[in-house]
Amino acid sequence: MPPVTAERVLSQEELTALLAEVAALSELRRGPLPAVLDTDFIRTGLHSQLSNGQPPRSVRIARNGAVRLFMEYDTLVETGQKLPKFAEQFGIPVTDLRRALNEDWLPNIDVVRLPPAIRELELRALQVRERDEDDFPAAALAALLSPCLLLTHNSKHFSVLGVKTRKQGVDGLMAVVAINVGDMQVRAVISLPTLPLQAAGAAMKWATDRIGPAAWVILAVVVGGAFYWYCKQPPERRDTIKRTTSSIGTYLMDQYTEGAAMAYQASLKLRACAVPSPEHRTPVSAILRELALSSESLSAAQLAELLDPSVRPPVAELRAFLRAHDNEVFNQVRRGGFVLGTHYQLPG
Repeated sequence: MPPVTAERVLSQEELTALLAEVAALSELRRGPLPAVLDTDFIRTGLHSQLSNGQPPRSVRIARNGAVRLFMEYDTLVETGQKLPKFAEQFGIPVTDLRRALNEDWLPNIDVVRLPPAIRELELRALQVRERDEDDFPAAALAALLSPCLLLTHNSKHFSVLGVKTRKQGVDGLMAVVAINVGDMQVRAVISLPTLPLQAAGAAMKWATDRIGPAAWVILAVVVGGAFYWYCKQPPERRDTIKRTTSSIGTYLMDQYTEGAAMAYQASLKLRACAVPSPEHRTPVSAILRELALSSESLSAAQLAELLDPSVRPPVAELRAFLRAHDNEVFNQVRRGGFVLGTHYQLPG
């Protein structure tokens, strides 16, 4: 019988599953995460804003750039039509709700007007339409942008998109926040040891500009003096210096591990909360998603470079598609440069 070792070779199935999970996690963390708003989530957010005196967490996170909020145009229309009902439930004038949406929400939301042909590309969205026609627009946009967050409390109609609980969208937003906190902690630990070197480099540049090459002679004297001082210390004091240095290194390593673990666990949570990727992404879905992840406008040529070859149309066809849906799905903010969606204001 061969000896049992602690190492174990992964099977082909396990390796494939592991690589798929790594790919899924990396896809969720590429660019600002798209999040699609549903009407009932906006109602809850408005109620929270009235109670707390500030926009809800979803809007604040969008302002920080961690997520990008999207809304289908018909969902926005439905929200506007329901504002009088919401105002009556909250006991406030409807103008106050409209003002809150126009001033605090909509400047941070990109509204996408999907034509029927594009809405019906995703089977999962069609399944939602069979349950509720009003939820079809949000479902279609979320399915096209997936993996993304679907901010809704309706786990019944949107279950085919992976929504299992009322709080799933909020949990996903909190996972995004935790990922950013963990990443910031890791970056801080990595950059901390380099800060003295950066400061010393800036100081030497300043000194060299002022007094010339003599600055390097002074630096050599200072470093040599410090080393000589350390060598002249009693053994007990040198041990104390070593222990202090070691404890600092241990603390930094602990902080790095803690930040990395926080980011990884939050990534797993986010994956559980997000609308899963489609089994077979269409070219239209790939185009919309790349624009959703971009922090700046893209030309047809730039967009084509980002698309996977399996779903990449010729640049001329891509350019024609973008122009054909300008001012509805896309918005041409510069000559030949497109973004996904545009900003709207509710009338009145």
